[in-house]
Amino acid sequence: MRVEEIIKIVDAEILQSVGNWEANIKYGFAADLLSDTLFVISREEEAILLITGVTNPSVVKTAKILDIPVVLIVRGKPVEQATIDLAKKEQIILLRTKNIMFVTCGLLYKEGLQGAPWKLQY
Repeated sequence: MRVEEIIKIVDAEILQSVGNWEANIKYGFAADLLSDTLFVISREEEAILLITGVTNPSVVKTAKILDIPVVLIVRGKPVEQATIDLAKKEQIILLRTKNIMFVTCGLLYKEGLQGAPWKLQY
């Protein structure tokens, strides 16, 4: 799924556009606990979309560690300028939708986005 398709499906606005618009996003992962993202995601070659309500710079740092090219902020939350600036520096596309996380995930899943590969660590 291309970034343009994601924008259309969830009616997202672009907060930061510098990044890989050619990425083929195959997987999605939704979490507000970024430690879950680091702990659970099993890296593969296909790109992952991070869906979250976290708006501080740590979301960009997490995306960078996991080579996630696009972050989608839910619930229409305001995003700190420091987060937008860091996303630009790290070339991570930053989007925002007014939808809640549940609806966002459902819309994207219905259109073919798969859940990110994960590993059970408990």
